[in-house]
This record gives sequence, C-alpha cells and structure tokens, in this order.
Amino acid sequence: MGGVSTLTGLVLNMHSPGYDDARQDYNRRFPPFTPRYINFCQDEDDVQRAVKWAIDHQIPIRTRSGRHSYEAYSLVDGGLIIDVSQIDAVVLDQQTGIAKIGAGVPLLKVYQELWNQGRVTIPAGTCPTVGIAGLTLGGGFGLTSRLFGLTCDNVMGLDMVLADGQVRHVDDQNHPDLMWACRGGGGGNFGIVTHFYFKTHKVADVTIFYLQWPWAELPRVVKAFQNWAEPEKLDFRCVPLLKLTSKEVGQVVVVGQFTGPQEAFAPVLSPLIAEVTPVDIIIRTVPFIEAVYYFGGVKPDMPQFLAHGSEITKFKNTSAFQYQPFSDDALKVIVDHLSQTPGPATLVQFDGYGGAVSLISNHGTADPHRRGVRASVQYQAYWTEDSQAEAHINWVESFRQAMLPYTRGAYVNYCDANIVDWPRAYYDDNIARLMDVKQHYDPLNVFDYPQGIGRIPQALKFLGGPTPKS
Repeated sequence: MGGVSTLTGLVLNMHSPGYDDARQDYNRRFPPFTPRYINFCQDEDDVQRAVKWAIDHQIPIRTRSGRHSYEAYSLVDGGLIIDVSQIDAVVLDQQTGIAKIGAGVPLLKVYQELWNQGRVTIPAGTCPTVGIAGLTLGGGFGLTSRLFGLTCDNVMGLDMVLADGQVRHVDDQNHPDLMWACRGGGGGNFGIVTHFYFKTHKVADVTIFYLQWPWAELPRVVKAFQNWAEPEKLDFRCVPLLKLTSKEVGQVVVVGQFTGPQEAFAPVLSPLIAEVTPVDIIIRTVPFIEAVYYFGGVKPDMPQFLAHGSEITKFKNTSAFQYQPFSDDALKVIVDHLSQTPGPATLVQFDGYGGAVSLISNHGTADPHRRGVRASVQYQAYWTEDSQAEAHINWVESFRQAMLPYTRGAYVNYCDANIVDWPRAYYDDNIARLMDVKQHYDPLNVFDYPQGIGRIPQALKFLGGPTPKS
C-alpha cells in the first residue's frame, strides 16, 4: 500500500468498506471527493504519524473534525484526510474548572458532558453536529457569547501537531504568537489540534424566547430590533437572533436566549414588544441543557424555526458584519431579495453582537470582527435537487453583493469561495501578523486549502496592491 502501513488508527482507501460515507461532508451540494486515504486518528500519535507520512510521500493534507466546512475545504482529491473525530473525550477538572476537550467532539456532546460533569458550559453555537475544532479556531459565536465571549476567547491552551510532526502545547506563555493566531485565524492553517483546554462557566436556568410578526411588518421589526439590540446597551445576558424568511414562507422572527430567569428577562424584552407587537410569543425558563436541545432542533415541542436539524443538506451560506443601523435603502434591498427567491428555504439572519465579544480589541485575537459590530449577517439558501443549485447559489451571491454598501467583512467559519478579496474580508488588519505566524510555523505550507493563510500572498497579488507588512 505504498508505505501506508506506517499509518495508525483507522485507515480507509477507495476499496475499504465505509469509504463512500467517509468521503462525504455535511454539505451535499458538492460531488464526492476521491481522497487517496482517510485516516481516522484516535490519539496524538496517530496524527503525528499521518503528518509525517504525508510529508514523506508529498501528498496533500486536509484536516477534518466535524465535516462542516461550507466549501468542503476539509476534503481533497488524491490526498490524505486526517480526521480527528475519534479524539472525542471531554474531561472537566473539578478544581480548576478547565475542561480538556478532544478536537473531534461534536458540539452537542461538549454541552452534555460539561453539564453532566459540573453544570458548566463554554460559549459556542447551536448546531449539534459541528465539530469543536473548526468552530473554535475560526472564532465561534453562540447564545452565551455576549456574556462569556467567543468560543476562542475561552481557550486557555491547546495541543497541536505542527508541520515538523512534533506536538506542542500552545498557550499565552508557550508560543503566544501561535495562540493568538488560533483564536480566530481559522482551522487547517498552522497544524492539527488534538486537544483544547477551555475555561468553563457555571450555568443553571436560562430563558428562551420566540417572537413572530407578519411579513408585512418586516421593515418596522428590523428598525425596532436595531433600536432594542444596541450592542453595548442590551443586557449582556441576552443574545437575540433576527431571522427573516422568504416572502413565500412569510416569517419575521426574533429568537434567542437570556442567561437568567424569566422575571429578570421581562424588563429587558419589554421595549421591543412596546415598539412593535408580535402576533406570537413564547417565553420559557428551562435548564440550560434543555435550551441546548431546543436550539439544536432535538426537541419536538418548540417551533420548527428554532431547529437546526433538517433533511435538507444541500446549501449555500455566506456572511458579512453589520456596523451601522440599516437605512431605508438597505431595508429595500432586504425586502426585494426576500420577495424574489428561488425557493422557500431562503432567509437572512442577524445575530446580535457586542457585550463580552467587543471587550477584546480587533487585534487582541486573530478575529478582527469585534468592536463596532452590531450583528453578524448570514445569507442562507437550502434545496434538495441538484437542478436547483445554480439558482440558489446565485441568489445568495446576489444578496451578498447588494448588501456590500451596508456591511463589511465576512466570517472565516462561513467560508465562501465567491468572495474574491477573502483575506481582507476574513482578517482585515490582522493579515500581516497571520502571515508571519504561518511563515514561522509552516513555511512550506503543509497545512493548506483554497482559502488557507498560506495562499494569502497569491490572493493579494491577484487583487493588486502591496502585501501587508507587520
């Protein structure tokens, strides 16, 4: 097998049972890739052997945890997929409150294990199947982030296999430049994380909320939401999400979570309700872990709009950040695009930022989208048939382009191959420092993918203008 016997863990090739499933990612809009080998690593030694083998055989590497790359960047034809999904233990130190979490743990298991072991959590997203590694390395935003920060802000250290095949423990004292880059610089760039060490936070009951208005009220609701969700005025315990569906579906919805009891949340919510009265409202105080299941789409007794779970696995999502309240012109763009959609499963979502996220400067970590951000913006389209793909992809890109005068940047975890100036969109003024870290730890660009940091010089040369200097 061409020396593949030196690989350890579970190794699949195209003749192996399970290969066809293993070469698929979550987003099925892409045709199947044909990697030479898929190596399911079970410990650090497996990862080290895989990296060394790929370098010795000059075979491209892709790293994978939860299979959730929006552009299938964790796959490559003819290469080696180093999959860490079987490094999946969660261990909470009861004395320090530090949780050691394997890089392959899916998010729902992270939440459940931390709850079981100590009624604690980390701030992270809502999708139950996303892998902790990609989520964390690209930033990570969730329903406690305005209170506790981004997921990456809560990483105290990590263990990483570097391009030389050696394991390094990385934290603010050991390789601090690499630690900085791993807080928001994106996965698959500097090495392969095997374990994270997270600061955790005590949680108990939270209040979840769902409010809905008629579609005709969309402009009024957006304006009211903007007034209510002022990033530095809204209670840090509250994380609201505004979801605007296609006109065909006709829903204008605010959902979210308040980390505290309903009686404390009532005065926080009242200004929004006073400005524009919803036609439907649900507010419940539940144990934190129940809220995780609600927003993960696991419980059947909440409105479907709360659910991430879906049989539709072909999608195109992209992103931007809102820094200023939307003008009437911006609202017209939103209404026009939601009125002319290629299918019903199309929407735009705004996640309220601020709070603890903006307590760290835009250069304090590799993620530059913090201070001044009102909301992250997500343009989303889902479909079932391959024949529908082009229309949905074009609609998302048209929407993103039309909103460029009113938004800035993009979120590296919602990678988008259509963004031409992706280095500046993802990293803004942090580009030069990220390039320096890359050059120091991976000068041969062993860890590469189409929008990897190793390709920034080439991308900027294509765009014209000088390469940023640190």
